[in-house]
Amino acid sequence: MKIKLLKAFNGDAILISFKENGNVRNILIDGGMPATYLQKGRNGKLEYGELKETVDKIRENNEKIDLLILTHVDDDHIGGVLKWFEKDKEAHKIIGKVWFNSGRLISEYFDEQEIAENLLEIPDESTLTSIGQGVRFEDYIEEKEIWDRSIIIALEYFEYLGVKFKILSPSPDKLKLLLGKWEKEKPESLDTSADKNDYELTLTEHIKKDKFIEDQAVHNGSSIAFIMTFDKKNFVFLADAHPTVVVNSLKAFGYSKEKPLNAELVKISHHGSKANTNVELLELIKTNKYVISTNGDKHVHPHKQYLARLASVNDNCEVYFNYPEKIEEIFSAEDYLDFPNFKPTSKENNEFTFQ
Repeated sequence: MKIKLLKAFNGDAILISFKENGNVRNILIDGGMPATYLQKGRNGKLEYGELKETVDKIRENNEKIDLLILTHVDDDHIGGVLKWFEKDKEAHKIIGKVWFNSGRLISEYFDEQEIAENLLEIPDESTLTSIGQGVRFEDYIEEKEIWDRSIIIALEYFEYLGVKFKILSPSPDKLKLLLGKWEKEKPESLDTSADKNDYELTLTEHIKKDKFIEDQAVHNGSSIAFIMTFDKKNFVFLADAHPTVVVNSLKAFGYSKEKPLNAELVKISHHGSKANTNVELLELIKTNKYVISTNGDKHVHPHKQYLARLASVNDNCEVYFNYPEKIEEIFSAEDYLDFPNFKPTSKENNEFTFQ
């Protein structure tokens, strides 16, 4: 199995490739920002991103994206996929099926009427752009008949193409919040969207002052997060999920501090935000490989406070950055002296291979 973290700017776009019965299978988790597929450069020339390159390669190899998982509607997860759909009229032909919890599907699941405003197309410049994008995405996958149209909710179990999925998030209450009227989310007191980074303090200083306050963003709480098991190996993908939901699910699946989930790799929630991973969550998963997907352009992710929390629990691990230039910006010489076995690092082509 190969797992590749695309350069998705401040977002997530993850390609998982493996063989099943001799056939190459591909799972794409999210599509990053629109520029992950295409953007205009400074000179006005079009610049293709890694999502475009990935799609082209899959097509050239006569393969498909057998499963597209859209974890939630934030622009840094859905934007690249929508740009792909806009520019590539044949996009649907190389997609097997899609997992996506839309407002319409959620309303059916809870047998409640959806808010009328959520059904309207909303201009991208609107403060409600994520909702508008979600509606456009839902309309496309329904029209092209590639939508699995099954609710993806915590504690459910799926098996597809020889891969097993245990769903960790969203919980029913977090999912139900999406039925409420979308409003512009106010800047959060927990500083997940701060303008200034917290890199001036050392890891040790952060550990001494650490205080956990959980993310309250509705969109993030609706994230599809899961354990993926292939060939008896576990991989954890946390999207932007809320930690209490993930913790509760892990416990319900039988994991504990004394009997943690053994994982080959963990995709850290919300690009390393300090509000999306608590100590209890870290203690429920045993791994030596964590990955962070962001260039830090927005919300000054990852937070060093989160990295310090991780170091306090697991000081003998590797933390991979898909934008390795962040490492020098975040870590000081004192950090390396205090935690010599805590290894911020990068991977060539941001690709991991598991035999």
